[in-house]
Amino acid sequence: MPQTGVIILAHGSRGERGVVEVSETLRRVSEGVKPMLRPGVKVIGAALQFNHPSLEEAVESLAGWGVNRMVIMPYFLFPGRHITEDIPQLIERLKCTYPETQFIITDILGLNEHFIDRVAKCIEKAAPELSAKARGSSSSAEAIEYQSLEIIEGLLPSLDCSEEERQVIKRIVHAAGDSQIARLVRFHTNAVSAGIDTIRQGKPIFTDVRMVAVGINPHLTQEFGCSIHCALDELNTMGQAQEEGVTRNAAAIRFLGRKLDGAIVTIGNAPTALLALLELIDSGDVLPSLVVGMPVGFVQARESKADLIKRNIPYITIEGTRGGSAVATATVNALLNLAREIHK
Repeated sequence: MPQTGVIILAHGSRGERGVVEVSETLRRVSEGVKPMLRPGVKVIGAALQFNHPSLEEAVESLAGWGVNRMVIMPYFLFPGRHITEDIPQLIERLKCTYPETQFIITDILGLNEHFIDRVAKCIEKAAPELSAKARGSSSSAEAIEYQSLEIIEGLLPSLDCSEEERQVIKRIVHAAGDSQIARLVRFHTNAVSAGIDTIRQGKPIFTDVRMVAVGINPHLTQEFGCSIHCALDELNTMGQAQEEGVTRNAAAIRFLGRKLDGAIVTIGNAPTALLALLELIDSGDVLPSLVVGMPVGFVQARESKADLIKRNIPYITIEGTRGGSAVATATVNALLNLAREIHK
């Protein structure tokens, strides 16, 4: 395994104060990063110009320690000329000097929700009366939710989706507390319209676990006449699961069978439940109006959702291992809210 080192590369500053602060910032960032990496990884700070060590000097130091794989992390906010031209040119020259060394450039810091929080705190410090905390109503659940969704709107990356899909994604991000999940959400072309139509027709909503069922907005489901059913509550599945050699979640989905026809089926926990549902769909026994497939975990979750995406049926899912009851519930609630907006 190659010996790896990390260089935190800042711009640098020619001013007297900057000379001190750049060095101190790089020292603190480098020291802070070390405990988060595996033991033995060398981490040093460097400046692109004005300060020392320079990038070249940092590479020379790492090479002297036997490092032959260097990860360069540009401590920059924006992809300006230094990122697009200067640093790549420096790296190319360094490759000639150190032909046996592998150089890897990471993404820049860019847009991050932590920076937004920090910006708000700087503004609050200078002008406390501007803080949302100064408004008495901001502690209400509605105000907090509204503020959260406003923040999320500013964090979302560029997405190729409809406005309705964007509303669903925002609710998923809100439930997950993670803006990066937005890029992983996948929609069948007709998913949102199918979900809204099904809700407005008062069709049932089935879930794999009770945690999803209890999180779905009861006032909105009652408004549209949609009943909520947890698959595990439909029968005592233990005996059937033992006989069939499957999990209780899978046995419950199989037992429901044609009851799932034309319904919204929401899987927020068990990959085996989603796989069982796909088997029923493939056999022609069942055709839900929408599948919200968001099982979470490292065993079969990724694979079950990849299988769902291959089907030409309305679905909303999250690629990879992420998912869970909270985001599955948020997805259904987002569809309920969209249906209510149309209904008004």
